[in-house]
Amino acid sequence: MKKILALLSFTLVLAFSSCIEQNYPTWTGAVVEFQDAVVRSPLAGTSNPAYPRITVANTVGTVNLQVNLVGAQRAADETINFTVVPDGTTAVPGTDFSVSGTLVIPANSSTANAVVTIPNTGAIGGSVDLLLELTGNEQIAPSENYKRVQIRITRPAAPDA
Repeated sequence: MKKILALLSFTLVLAFSSCIEQNYPTWTGAVVEFQDAVVRSPLAGTSNPAYPRITVANTVGTVNLQVNLVGAQRAADETINFTVVPDGTTAVPGTDFSVSGTLVIPANSSTANAVVTIPNTGAIGGSVDLLLELTGNEQIAPSENYKRVQIRITRPAAPDA
């Protein structure tokens, strides 16, 4: 009798608990973020938001920075803007780097690349920094925590004469 009563109790508990409607909140927004800002440690001493630094040689040619769309994929292409932040940039546009300032996340996709072209400035020594920041567009804002990334461009020293 105890086994039957226990089995009946267990069945009733399962029957009533399985019918409870769960109304979990769903985020419906969308933001963009640099993948490197998400997976790399921030540079010590950077302001809020903190950002990582990626070091590349001036012979690299092109740097592709993956940008993620966090949210539902879009039915149409989305043009996302990014800018060079003067505070945090010592590189000279046209000499040390060139960027378009926009990237396109294709329809039904969650990623695109911000392309930075780095010309070979030769063996002049030292390094320069380039700080980029996502600004998004009218519908998609940048993620406050992952909108910046810095590229340090190293230049080999000139050979001794």
